[in-house]
Amino acid sequence: MNMTCKIVRDLAELYQEHIVSRESAEAIRKHLRSCPDCRKYYRECDAAEAAKFIVSPMDMQNTKEMQARMYEQLSRKLRRRHMLRVIGVSSAIGAGSIMLAIGILLTCKGAVEEK
Repeated sequence: MNMTCKIVRDLAELYQEHIVSRESAEAIRKHLRSCPDCRKYYRECDAAEAAKFIVSPMDMQNTKEMQARMYEQLSRKLRRRHMLRVIGVSSAIGAGSIMLAIGILLTCKGAVEEK
């Protein structure tokens, strides 16, 4: 294995993700055409990368269950927030009503005492 092979293998993942420069990509392609060992290495890397995205039915079931739990937790949290808002607004309206009633009573009492 020469130095070019080492460089190509180091850059294989970046090459697959199209992160290398145009010049580097061309040099890697040229090397892969002429080097069967690096071509094999690149194919193995490509297959390993593709295998990361294969999801088994068991993983999908676990994912669905996890999503269902997360949605349920979010739903509970949103209901709780909604109830707290309703309670807060109701409390504010109630306190405002009491303050208004006290103000009216004090105003009426003051008007009666002035007469």
